[in-house]
Amino acid sequence: MLRYLFCILWLSAASVFGNEPILIAHRGLLQHAPENTLPAFASCLELGIGIELDIRTTQDGVLVVIHDDDVKRTTDGPARLIREMTMNEVRELDAGSWFGEAFSGVRVPTLKETLELVSQRKRDSTIIALNVKDLTFEGESKLVALVEKYDLLDQAFAFDQSNEVSRRLKEINPAFRIGQNVNRADIGARLSEGILDCFLLTSVPEANEVDHLHSHKKQVLFNYAGVGKSRRDPDVWHRAALAGVDGMLTDYPLECRSVWRVARRSGSDSPLIDPRGVWVETPWGRPVIDRGAGGTWDHMAVDNPYVYSQSGKLYCFYEAQDRPFADGGREAFGIATSRDGITWEKLTDNPILSTGGEGAWDEVVAKLPAGVIKYRSRYHLLYSGRNSQTKQIGLATAEAITGPWIKSDHNPVLTGREGEWDNVLSTHPSPLFEIQGRYHLLFRGMERRYFRQGLGVAVSKDLVHWERLSPHPVIPVEEEIASLALARDEKGFVAISQPMDLEKRAYWMSDDLQSWTKGPPVRFKASIAAETLSNPFLCGGRWTVLYEQQDRIYRAVLQTPDL
Repeated sequence: MLRYLFCILWLSAASVFGNEPILIAHRGLLQHAPENTLPAFASCLELGIGIELDIRTTQDGVLVVIHDDDVKRTTDGPARLIREMTMNEVRELDAGSWFGEAFSGVRVPTLKETLELVSQRKRDSTIIALNVKDLTFEGESKLVALVEKYDLLDQAFAFDQSNEVSRRLKEINPAFRIGQNVNRADIGARLSEGILDCFLLTSVPEANEVDHLHSHKKQVLFNYAGVGKSRRDPDVWHRAALAGVDGMLTDYPLECRSVWRVARRSGSDSPLIDPRGVWVETPWGRPVIDRGAGGTWDHMAVDNPYVYSQSGKLYCFYEAQDRPFADGGREAFGIATSRDGITWEKLTDNPILSTGGEGAWDEVVAKLPAGVIKYRSRYHLLYSGRNSQTKQIGLATAEAITGPWIKSDHNPVLTGREGEWDNVLSTHPSPLFEIQGRYHLLFRGMERRYFRQGLGVAVSKDLVHWERLSPHPVIPVEEEIASLALARDEKGFVAISQPMDLEKRAYWMSDDLQSWTKGPPVRFKASIAAETLSNPFLCGGRWTVLYEQQDRIYRAVLQTPDL
């Protein structure tokens, strides 16, 4: 057991949590500890991995965690059925020594013990997949009661039971979540039934399937459990993650996590942003997102673009204004989508977010959408809001990338500090980045609006509660960088400043978002002065930006010296 504890502590310290789907370990970390036991589950919880477990009922009505109906394979007991044994008899069995001497004396756990462990040891949001093998009517009520008791209704779900059992569980508590394995051909029918909260897709997920289910507010998992080469394919792991699933059930969670992290660190699909290159307006002299018709919400201006990429599709979050403020105008923002970065289609539901009501912190403007990221099965978006006194930073969330977007009750999530360099705040056109378990937000601090503008960094574990990484700007106010359009390539973080004098626009480089080095000037060829650049993003393998020119949004592509 000491060897087991050392292994867990070492792996936990070595782990770096990311924004990939939540991994769900089939029967716990069964490659490293006996399946369906507390050591197998504890290791998952320490590593930030979800768990799948199997539930059966003993003769005297206790819910226990074991896969087979017979105890022979995973304990030292003779062939006997769980439902014919009392809990005292089950408790006498050794469920660990068959796996290794270090686990000698490990017992078959009860569901109560397991969920209590989850409640005590889980690091953050997780997924607990409760595979219902054999429950009595009374056991169904006990299952729901235990999930309620340990406050896991949002993170646990039952699956593998019949529709009849599923309906009874819902009758006990409508908030109790139901899942089921679903093949591609049955997705529509299972949606129509209205029973399932969680879809465990049994074929390699496709982005359109995941988006469709997310639009119906369903959790989407990929059930890739099992052993052998057919269930251990890194290409399949990548495809599932790119499709946007919320989680994946696997027998190889540590191996899968390692593959995902290596791929992300390698920057294999993020070539260098070569500062020797020239950003060239493409197509020349033609906006890719134009203002709306007279009387529409975006008739007066479209600007401040931020681009989020998912499964080969681009989502441009942009700010717009309907008419002058003197005439009661307002600023809000919406989304346009594209596959090629040139042809964009505005959502019919635009605007997706607007100003707050009278007296709200964002009653005057809600603008500068940025930093979209998926966390806990929801998309999170940061934006700038202003009232008559100051500008601060708020948060909105959505279950689907296209919305509906809901403002956080905690807004504003980052506030200015009176009398300091960051008295007034706004967002940069920058993604959020996860580093060592914390999300990093670059923000623009000003003594007053557009005066002495520096770069600050705030960190958060939940995207709601933020704290400054340093009380001082990481790029000093004397540099007057103003807006900073940020991306990450294979060498690190690369940003483009947006000073008032556009001739002084420059590259900035960093390895950690804290220490920055000023680079060469940015070379730009545009039909009119290119303002308010978006974050650089990859489109067709080439670095691209969107930007404002005369209240319309244009596009430029980085032409490198070797092209």
